[in-house]
Amino acid sequence: MEYKYELVQTDASFPLKIIVHSSNEPANISAHWHDSVEISYVLSGMIDHIYVDGANYRSQAGDIVLINSNAIHSFSLSKAEGEERKAVTVLIPYEFIKENDPGNGLISFDCISIWEANEQRLRHFAELRELLNDLVAAYLNRDQDLFAPIHLTALSYKLIYVLFKYFKKTNAFVPVRDSRKYSERLSLIMGYIKANYDQNLSLNAIAEVLGLSSEYLARFFVKHTGVTLFQYINAIRLERAFRDLMSTDQPIIQIALHHGFPNEKSFTRVFRQVFQTTPHQYRKENKTYAKLDVSK
Repeated sequence: MEYKYELVQTDASFPLKIIVHSSNEPANISAHWHDSVEISYVLSGMIDHIYVDGANYRSQAGDIVLINSNAIHSFSLSKAEGEERKAVTVLIPYEFIKENDPGNGLISFDCISIWEANEQRLRHFAELRELLNDLVAAYLNRDQDLFAPIHLTALSYKLIYVLFKYFKKTNAFVPVRDSRKYSERLSLIMGYIKANYDQNLSLNAIAEVLGLSSEYLARFFVKHTGVTLFQYINAIRLERAFRDLMSTDQPIIQIALHHGFPNEKSFTRVFRQVFQTTPHQYRKENKTYAKLDVSK
């Protein structure tokens, strides 16, 4: 099975990324993995096939499937007849989970409602389902609610509270993977980049820190992620800079330098590749907070 790493870009105004899917057409999402914890929640219809690290599921209305950080997963949907198929994907950055975890070590959850029969866990899933419904409703209504970012942020924290309280595994461990899947080495590389993305990183410097040759590091990274090392570094920098761009009034040059870009021109070039416009223009058109008109 081929797979690729996916960099998840969260919403600028609250800690999660929410995608609402609504289609009866066939679709396939090929095998991939990411750091974020992913929740698949079916509102109506069916997802025919969900593959998660060797296990296969069929998900129907009301079913919840949580995919842990770094798990390889894929989706397959056949053409649906009759009732509209509607599902929600909620992506929770692992860093957001980790910074709110009172313990140490890896964090993993046991949260798949399919086939669940335990009465207590069924009550827990009912609470989680109600929370997801509230989260989706608030997200869909965000354009009509001036304070939607506050509401969505509050629900984001409540979501990880429920996950920690009811579904956290007590003995999380890193699953053993074969050579076709991501390796511990790749996680170390990415971890180092995330911890030092705002520094002047070079291929040789990263390779030296990790005890690898620069040639091997470059080949290894492309093979296992589908992007070059510097594309990944710039993606991490862009992700962090985007939050400041949309949630502060800091000058763009200050944001660029603070998040590892050598200058504003470099930041603008990377930003334009993703958003097809400049940081200045995007901020002007999409600012997530605004001054209230107190004269009304």
